[in-house]
Amino acid sequence: MQQHCLILGGGLSGKAAERLAASLGFSTAILSDSPGLDADAAVAEADLIVTSPGMKPLVSPLWQAAMRRAGKGQCEFISELEFGFRNWPGKLLAITGTNGKTTTTELTAALLTAAGVEARTAGNIGLPLSELAADLREGKLSPDALPVVEVSSFQLERCDTFAPFAAALLNLESDHVDRYAGGFAEYAAVKQRIFDRVAPENRVYGLSMDSPVPRRVTLYGDALMIDEEEVLIDLGNTALSAVHNRENLAAAVELCLRVLPLETVLSPEFRLAIHMFQPGRHRQELVCEKNGVRYVNDSKATNPASTVAALRAIPGTVVLLLGGLDKEMDFSPLAPFADRIRFAVLYGECRAKIAAALPESIPTADCGMEFERAIRTACDHAQPGDTVLLAPACASMDMFRDYKERGDRFAAFVKQL
Repeated sequence: MQQHCLILGGGLSGKAAERLAASLGFSTAILSDSPGLDADAAVAEADLIVTSPGMKPLVSPLWQAAMRRAGKGQCEFISELEFGFRNWPGKLLAITGTNGKTTTTELTAALLTAAGVEARTAGNIGLPLSELAADLREGKLSPDALPVVEVSSFQLERCDTFAPFAAALLNLESDHVDRYAGGFAEYAAVKQRIFDRVAPENRVYGLSMDSPVPRRVTLYGDALMIDEEEVLIDLGNTALSAVHNRENLAAAVELCLRVLPLETVLSPEFRLAIHMFQPGRHRQELVCEKNGVRYVNDSKATNPASTVAALRAIPGTVVLLLGGLDKEMDFSPLAPFADRIRFAVLYGECRAKIAAALPESIPTADCGMEFERAIRTACDHAQPGDTVLLAPACASMDMFRDYKERGDRFAAFVKQL
């Protein structure tokens, strides 16, 4: 009898899981929560339930119904990441953390490619891992391909065999607390599951974290060192000189050292790839400079820690745009930067919560749910030498499709002004 695979959520991950399940001979269906849906009846016939990362455990009736069935041993309930991994026969690398995941994933793949490895970005960036697994099954991808997988806490929640060859945990900061009944402690514990089935010597911790295993990559001033003997590169001449990007590069090189010989990492081609790498859009992206004021789009700053990283990287005083969708985060880390913030423009769903966390010495304006008004207000308060910085410290989905749309709107309106 043909087994039935039910996929929860119809986004990129859900469609990738459906494609992989069909290639494995399952009958398939995609389902999302909707008013009036009988969730228990909807999951009753599934032998395997695969969830997309966008499904929210605390509020999704389908997720909760799937958990009840799985708890009784009536079906298996796994994440799309786990489904893809079970059908990937080779090695893969994985990267998680609150901030820096995307840059580190892109950087690791770029460095491996320069070394002649057929690296593929996957997971929370690029293609879902199930998509790569389906490509491999259909002969569209070489079996020599090495996925470099960006992994979110959402994707780790229903994993029980996920075992990267090597993995990196970059940092742990306040984020997505609204998703976990146990608050930050549960969020951090889920993140750390990335190491559950990774050999201790292949566990990479970000430079801001304590590492129980010796680091091979260290920083001395601008010099990135390997094994405290070899200088790999002078970071002052790269696009990765900011503190957070130095940490991203260190993790990327650590991962490369787990799959490449030292002489390859020290090769001219590898060093050139570091020099040539440029972080993606919406990451401290200079939009323009006019009348002595710089306008910077860091829409990817979706939590307070990433906004702090931007404030540390950008010199001088800033007019800061803050706000968006709250994830029950702690905004107090912004307070020590009061002397750097000339003016704070607040907008979006959690603007009042941010205002309460800022010192009274920072003047603010509340622009409600009007993003263009917020941008105009920020521009009006900027003085020569300032940076107008969009680093919202929040998710974007209260007003935008995603952080990319938010950043694009900021850049377009700034140029229009």
